[in-house]
Amino acid sequence: MKEMTRRQFLLGLGAVAAATLLTMGWDTHEAIPQEGALSSASPQPIDCDWIIDHVRIVDGTGSPAFMGKVAVKGDKIVAVGDFMSSPGTKTIDGKNYALAPGFIDIHTHTESYFYSGESMAAFLSQGVTTQVGGNCGRSPRDIAGFLKSSQGRSMNYGLLIGYRTLLELVQGVPRAGRVTPAELGQMQEHLHKGLSAGALGLSIGLEYWPQNFATTHDLIILCEVVKEHGGFYATHIRSEYDKVLQAVEETVEIGLKSGVAVQYSHIKAGYPQNWPKFARVLDMLAEANKSGLDMRADVYPYTFSGNDIGTKPLRHSISVENLEAALIHPHVFYASDSGIYTGGRATHPRAYGTYPRFLGHFVREKGLLPLEKAVAKMTHEPARRLKLQDRGLIRPGYKADLVLFDEQRVMDKATYEKPVAFSEGIEKVWVNGVLAWNEQKVTGSTSGQFLKLTS
Repeated sequence: MKEMTRRQFLLGLGAVAAATLLTMGWDTHEAIPQEGALSSASPQPIDCDWIIDHVRIVDGTGSPAFMGKVAVKGDKIVAVGDFMSSPGTKTIDGKNYALAPGFIDIHTHTESYFYSGESMAAFLSQGVTTQVGGNCGRSPRDIAGFLKSSQGRSMNYGLLIGYRTLLELVQGVPRAGRVTPAELGQMQEHLHKGLSAGALGLSIGLEYWPQNFATTHDLIILCEVVKEHGGFYATHIRSEYDKVLQAVEETVEIGLKSGVAVQYSHIKAGYPQNWPKFARVLDMLAEANKSGLDMRADVYPYTFSGNDIGTKPLRHSISVENLEAALIHPHVFYASDSGIYTGGRATHPRAYGTYPRFLGHFVREKGLLPLEKAVAKMTHEPARRLKLQDRGLIRPGYKADLVLFDEQRVMDKATYEKPVAFSEGIEKVWVNGVLAWNEQKVTGSTSGQFLKLTS
């Protein structure tokens, strides 16, 4: 029998998992109007502000790309496909480019940077139009105040409320040990307040002190509050290393007993002795969905984590094979896990390179999965987790968050040695219909919107 290559094995694994997903889980095409490529064909000129013509449209559904036009009026897409426009309408020639929905980064640590009003160039330059901060248990304490003070930024933003933040609200300076029943009740009240103000869910970093003292029972209690509000539970699990399987079991238990939707953050099995466990981790993710739990994971496209930065030689705690298996898994979509500092400083290249690396290295160079499927994992799938009814697809009526890129040239340039470097191949980025990135620089736009939880 002819031996299978690693890529053939991975693609086969992905096909099996995808077939399973269609029968038991989250069909990424579910609830998308099947209007066809020429969904906006009309004998009358479309009333619009501007159009992109002659462009290859990768619409976010995962379906094959198609040539066409996209019309925008105000902050919304008003036509897609083949249509007439009025003479004199501003037209952008998309020849030799692809157009996708703006990328949605569901796992970041950029809330302080965003709040400061800095340009967000590191992320707009990658095609990212929406981010979620407050991950791994740390967030602003005052969700409503953050929202009020963060209007008029260059990109869309949403927040989780962190478990450590809840501890600080109740205890002041967090202490070691389990919270008391009275403190847990107060944490529930603060969580309810934060979710009511617009937080998208609860995050936790169970490997970090003092969050590691949180019990499974207490997390179920808190996640029941999140469930009531229609939010989700984003978890940096209790161990990504030697006890990773037990940590995933705990995560599934919390989800099943509370009924909350679960987001498994930066899925991995760290260090060589644990790499063989990762296939089981992915199996457990699929089994959780088969049992009725809405559980997804996100992954970044690097084999070294933030904890590996500074090791000499650079430690690669994640295996290439495991990373590639995660990238094609139907229950996994893409995120950066990026943080950034004043003036755009970064220590890990993911802050500047995540999304072009997905597209350039893993899609174009390695052929790990089709461009259309990768784009869905950066747009529609995270949009569904966030319950964004009008983002993540190129469809009439959706917000005009768009990225125009050269699929033959897009590539990350940031490296471990030089983590601050803009990627290439991202031509233009629009946020709510306003040009935010053009000619390798930000435009100074302020069209971003704060995304609140909608149940």
